Amino acid sequence: MTKYIFTLIFFLILSAIKAQDAKWKLTPSLGIDLGGVVPIPLSEIPDVSVKIRPTLGLGLQRNINDQWSLGVEANYHVIAIDAFANVISQAFWSDDRSYATYFSGEAYSSTELQFVDIPLIAYYHINKRWSMVFGGYFSIVTKGKMETEGKNGWISADKNDTDTAPLPGKQNTSFNFNDELDKYDIGALIGYEFRVGERVNLVGRLNVGLKSIFKPDFQNFDYDMYQIRFCTGVSFLLWTHA
Repeated sequence: MTKYIFTLIFFLILSAIKAQDAKWKLTPSLGIDLGGVVPIPLSEIPDVSVKIRPTLGLGLQRNINDQWSLGVEANYHVIAIDAFANVISQAFWSDDRSYATYFSGEAYSSTELQFVDIPLIAYYHINKRWSMVFGGYFSIVTKGKMETEGKNGWISADKNDTDTAPLPGKQNTSFNFNDELDKYDIGALIGYEFRVGERVNLVGRLNVGLKSIFKPDFQNFDYDMYQIRFCTGVSFLLWTHA
């Protein structure tokens, strides 16, 4: 899916070569991120608490005509989410993956990703105020954390024990998957821009990751987890060039 998004955007860029009235725009932005990571299938979604984090960005746009513009951006994001779930035989593998410890009970997890994303964007200008935004992005994860605390449960090296252990239990534990988080992500975005002044736009975007946040060989969970976040804020027209 991602390759088709980028193919469409590059096709629009090639079309822009024929435009005679193109203008360049430099647009810094400031906003907030709401969202985190979501398990697929969605039936695995736990109780979650989403945290609000600031985001900063800088974009370069080129007008093609009255209806279309193209853009590329560099944005810094932080997404954070806490989650709770009752788990049965959650595995925690050793560093060399030679053995696993299993936990059944209450699991409280905290996930945070800091990353820089580089989206390629197409803007469809519905009228002088409203624009529709869509495209794809590539992001580099600069820091990732996924830590879990297990409470009121049972721990064993034998999965058969935790599969059938009566709950609540009497044991607590903690473990993390920090080293299992991947260093990049790719995804798609869709959103809007609303012009409120000569140099100020309100912006909103839904970003959906198209690959798991974990490394390809990660096998602790029976499901994958993907980024889903909504970013909203303002952008400012800092510079233009005909």
